[in-house]
Amino acid sequence: MTAMSFNGLPEGASLDDLIRREDVAGIDLRFCRDDPSTGETRDIVTCAPPEAAFATLYAITDLGTAIAIHDVDLTSGGADVVAAVARALFVAIVNARGDEPDAARTRMADPAAADRDDRIE
Repeated sequence: MTAMSFNGLPEGASLDDLIRREDVAGIDLRFCRDDPSTGETRDIVTCAPPEAAFATLYAITDLGTAIAIHDVDLTSGGADVVAAVARALFVAIVNARGDEPDAARTRMADPAAADRDDRIE
């Protein structure tokens, strides 16, 4: 099986690693378009589907932060990509549930860990 490429992730970043590191708890799909009224070259706004030029799939962290994973064009081919990316996100989230917590989550669960001398700051 060919590995998927996600145009919202930094080059070389792994979806599985991001899901674990950021403690992703959900998925969101937003319809978007560029907003020319601001004069910025890449000012994107969320809009109603009929106004949209593309859609973005986001991973939502347990704290509610949205992390853009992949942008897709609003075509029938784009719908297939949305389904594939949503499935990959879902599988990565489910698989991460059984993993040991990463260091950041361990420190949050054990506040005394932040006071230990063996931490490098």
